[in-house]
Amino acid sequence: MQINLYIKKGKKDCHEAITAEPSLDFEGIFNVTTAAYSSYCVEMTWAYPDEAVSEEKVLYMAENQIANAGISDNICLAYPVAAVYDKNMQFVGYMYPKVFEQSIALTTLTTYQRRPMSKMKRFADKPAWHDKYERDEKGMKNRLKLLYNITKALHIIPQHCVPVYLSPDEIFITASGKVTIGKLHLSELCQAGKLIHPLRCVKSEYLSAEGRKRFGTDVPMTQSAALFAYAVIFYQVLTGTHPYSGTVLKAPYDKCVEVSQCIDNNLFAFGQRSEYISFPTGLNLHQAFNTLHPYIQALFKRAFSSDNSSRPSLEEWGKGLYECIVAMK
Repeated sequence: MQINLYIKKGKKDCHEAITAEPSLDFEGIFNVTTAAYSSYCVEMTWAYPDEAVSEEKVLYMAENQIANAGISDNICLAYPVAAVYDKNMQFVGYMYPKVFEQSIALTTLTTYQRRPMSKMKRFADKPAWHDKYERDEKGMKNRLKLLYNITKALHIIPQHCVPVYLSPDEIFITASGKVTIGKLHLSELCQAGKLIHPLRCVKSEYLSAEGRKRFGTDVPMTQSAALFAYAVIFYQVLTGTHPYSGTVLKAPYDKCVEVSQCIDNNLFAFGQRSEYISFPTGLNLHQAFNTLHPYIQALFKRAFSSDNSSRPSLEEWGKGLYECIVAMK
């Protein structure tokens, strides 16, 4: 059933009428049916109240579009292009580009799967995914290619927009490696070093120690905090586990039970306090780290060191991933 809505692309712009219909995949998401905006969707603020942002922030983002957002047909940035209003001209959501068709959340590739996708019921009708990202040589090469595409997508996001909230739940991928970076309306916005719109929500498993200290204050997040979140995601894709979990901790850190505690205490599995860390005798997912190219291993060690200024840039990640892909040919 179609509904009538209105959009506004800037504070001084007039309202423009559009129509939309509910998505079959996500509650609170509506696909725009107006021809001029058929490649966009609308997210209603009531659908995810913990993530809802203000009309002012959405209009600011709509007025400050990403310059190179359309640089590649394989990249989509779910960045607000307009604020959305109901028939009473009340702010109810935001409009942004749709994810690519047949996308799934990156979460599928960040957790250990005992069975190949071809044997899983939910992929029974998705042959394009079969044997594509398994943990064999072919699958690992495809994972490296996918991460390379993700670094390109993240690199397009401008410096004033800091997506520290990012986790695998907000990144969507296709079997062919197309990438959508979702929920960019949650990013912290800064201008000339000043905080304009702060973060409202974060995920502690992806937040650096210094980021945790800044969250909820008037001190802006840094790009370094975002680089930490990216590195955690990359590690999960390549190993199937979180870099700060799945280990056995020795005193005095054996009381650290939350991932956030391990992050705050610099307890990366292969980091500077590795003498306090051992691995379970059963399933040890971290052993996949030892099969990675030494260059990639070095990037992870820098990303999770106590020196947050040494975290690899997206350019370094892109270069390292590309060289590893070439080396596997």
